[in-house]
Amino acid sequence: MENKHVFNDVISDYEIARPGYPIELFNDIVDYSILKNDAKILEIGSGPGQATDYFVKNRYSITGLEIGERQVQYLLEKYFEYNNFNSICSSFEEFDGLKETYDLIFSATAFHWVKPEVGYPKAYNLLKKNGVMAVFWHMASIIEPKTEMLIEIRNIYRKLAPEFDDYLSFEEAEDLHNLRFSEIQTNNLFDRPVSKIYRWNDEYTTERYLKLINSISDFHDLDNDKKKAILETVADYINSKNGKIVVPQEVRLYMARKLIK
Repeated sequence: MENKHVFNDVISDYEIARPGYPIELFNDIVDYSILKNDAKILEIGSGPGQATDYFVKNRYSITGLEIGERQVQYLLEKYFEYNNFNSICSSFEEFDGLKETYDLIFSATAFHWVKPEVGYPKAYNLLKKNGVMAVFWHMASIIEPKTEMLIEIRNIYRKLAPEFDDYLSFEEAEDLHNLRFSEIQTNNLFDRPVSKIYRWNDEYTTERYLKLINSISDFHDLDNDKKKAILETVADYINSKNGKIVVPQEVRLYMARKLIK
């Protein structure tokens, strides 16, 4: 999965179709980080602002990094009324930030694009004393589906584009969970992470579910005929089930405090 630049072209579908994040997650981050009103925050990979929104509207000073110029412009227009928000067109690796500036650095379903041996040491340098790194990911779209309708949609993928069928087994998902624990402790820069899991159900219409498929970067690696066939076949299937599908959601959060050396 290397096509991270595709998100620049599917901003609207991403915002409409991708599930957001529960308020409990943000409350947990704020409590763990002991954020004050004057806290400075850096977000890595803001996308259309699904996780940005909480911090902007609660008046924290937040800078969002995005590699797509369209996404940056979209965010600046979205939050033009808020002088506590700024968006910069830059990867995290190339971001030229001042050391010990931020109270919190976070990334929502985006930090897998950054090599851990580069990302965590850089975050450490940018964080203030006792600053916190928080990373979280949506997991439902990458773990083997469990519901009848999602299993049938997976069978559609297997038939029309087997290369698009790349779900993780439960065991592989647990291995990934353990890997993220070890990655955040790269070079022993952060304390042992605190991890939390949030689960809920989302109901999608046919139209919104097709937008969800279109927001997946791997989908855009397929040729146009396969993409068209998948969208049409999935649409026919969901429409045959009253045009609605329930998608169980799961987000995993990892938080760790900068160690004092």
